[in-house]
Amino acid sequence: MSETNNPITYEIKDKLFIITLNNPKALNSLTIPQFTQLADLIVQANNHPTTIITLIQSTGKLFSAGANIKTITTMQSKTSDYYLSNITSKNMYLVHLFTSHRKILAIGLNGPVVGLTASLVVLCDLIYAMNDKIYMSFPFSNIGLTNECAISASLPKRIGYSKALEHIMFAKAIPCNDLYRLGLINKVFDFTKGQDGEFNKTLQNLLAGELDGLDGDTVLSNRALIKESFNNDIKSQVLDESMKGLADWVANKPQNAFAEIIKGTRKHKL
Repeated sequence: MSETNNPITYEIKDKLFIITLNNPKALNSLTIPQFTQLADLIVQANNHPTTIITLIQSTGKLFSAGANIKTITTMQSKTSDYYLSNITSKNMYLVHLFTSHRKILAIGLNGPVVGLTASLVVLCDLIYAMNDKIYMSFPFSNIGLTNECAISASLPKRIGYSKALEHIMFAKAIPCNDLYRLGLINKVFDFTKGQDGEFNKTLQNLLAGELDGLDGDTVLSNRALIKESFNNDIKSQVLDESMKGLADWVANKPQNAFAEIIKGTRKHKL
């Protein structure tokens, strides 16, 4: 098990490789090095010889507030090479890791999830909510940034074309009941505020039980067949999305938007 004071920890429980976002004071927002750490753990989970499910869970009030906005505001007026190296290539790498992951990717939403992290969640196989208060938000239009991590391809496939357009174009959060009704969330639990630990343990036990009596290799083979066309569409979309996003970073659009949000001078839906 990794150190518990680390903002991202991991442990292995039988057939589960469990990654935990563990920085509730920062609402589990992630800096660039922390996104890299998450990527490294996804690789480690993919290569583990005995696990079948990679579970990403979280702690505190939010699953993740997305990218850490305070660090973003320090990235003003850099070269295109800088943004390509520090943001664009890393986003593309994360999408590659999630779409090429050979294990079941499961998510335990203890609270709302926002932005880039929400885009990654939509790439996963099984999504569970702690209660019906959670929501997903993709506020890219609000911060002058092109969609990230292939959400422009993944969300229409998961909830439908018209609803995806509405929620992405207008930066409208998607409430839990809609996410469940549209089939993106598999199950909604009834835990209350502060019970994220109990929720995480319950979900771990549920997933472990789902594997009882099943042949692991066949489970993963069937998963790969079902996801093949989905992943191909994601991979074809992410390059176009990323190049348009690079232009936004060079123009300082998201950096300026985040600075205004911190100052309280910009209306937003974060």
